[in-house]
Amino acid sequence: MKVNLFIVGAPKAGTTSLYHYLNEHPEVQMSNIKEPDYFSNQEIIDQKLYYKSKCIDNLDDYNELFNNKECKIYGDASVSYLFYPKVPQRIFKYNPKSKIIIMLRDPIERAYSHYLMDYRLGLVDATLDDIINNKNLSNKNKLYYQQFISLGLYYHQVKRYIDVFGKQNIFIIFQSEFKQERDRIMSELYKFLDIKQFISNSNKQYNTFVMPKNLIIRRINSFTAFKKFIKKMLPNLAINYIKSILFTNKHKPILDKKLRQKMLNFFIEDVILLENLLSRNLEEWKK
Repeated sequence: MKVNLFIVGAPKAGTTSLYHYLNEHPEVQMSNIKEPDYFSNQEIIDQKLYYKSKCIDNLDDYNELFNNKECKIYGDASVSYLFYPKVPQRIFKYNPKSKIIIMLRDPIERAYSHYLMDYRLGLVDATLDDIINNKNLSNKNKLYYQQFISLGLYYHQVKRYIDVFGKQNIFIIFQSEFKQERDRIMSELYKFLDIKQFISNSNKQYNTFVMPKNLIIRRINSFTAFKKFIKKMLPNLAINYIKSILFTNKHKPILDKKLRQKMLNFFIEDVILLENLLSRNLEEWKK
C-alpha cells in the first residue's frame, strides 16, 4: 500500500470538506488524521509553527494511518505541502504515480479567513494591518506574515507541482466554484481519480466561521491543553452544545476597504502570473 492521492492545499480553501467527502467514497481511504504533514514535518519542526505541535515523522507511523488495505485510493490532505518548496520532489520520490489536488481561494479572502480563525483560537493578537506591514511583531510572530500572506502567493507553489508531476496529474479546484457546484466538481474529480461515480448524501459544511462571543471565552479558547482535556472528558454532543452557547457564526467581520486594496496591490502580480499558468480568468480576484 502506498498513498497515491495528495490534497496539498491551500489552507482555508475547502480542503477539510473535500477530505470528508472523499472519505465517504467506498474506493477511497483518507488518512485517519487529516493533516499528518509527513512530507513537510522537518520544515514545520524547524520553523516551530505556532499552531502545530506534532507531525508524523516516520514511514511506519504514516502507513498506520491507513487501516483499510483494499482501497483503490489512499489520500493525505496536508495543506502545508503546497508552501514548502522541497515537498513536491519528496512526494514524487515516494510515489511518482501520485495524483495531486490543489484547492485555491481568492488570496485576500483566504488570508482574512485564516487570520480570523487564528484570532478565534487565541493564537494572534496583532492586527492584520500590522502583520502586513511587519509592525510590532516579535520574531516568533513574524510567522503570521507567512501564514496569512505568503501562503496566498500561489504561482510558484502551483508551478512546482506542475513541473514535477505534470498538469495531467494535477486537479485544481477553486473554492468559490466548489461551494456552488460541489456535485459537478466531485463528479469530475472521480473521473480524474478513475473511480466510480458516487453521490454523497451529506450537505455538512466543515471548518465554517465561528467566533467567541466575548474576550473571556476567546482567552479560555487559547489554552490548547484545556481544550484537549475537555475533548477527552466530554462526549461530542456535549462539546457541540457548549460551542453553540459560547460561539457564534453570525456577524462575521468585514475586511476594511483600504486594507483590502493594500492586499490587492500586493497579490495582483502573482494573480496575473497564475492566470497565465493555468489559462484561467481570475478577474474576480482582481476586483
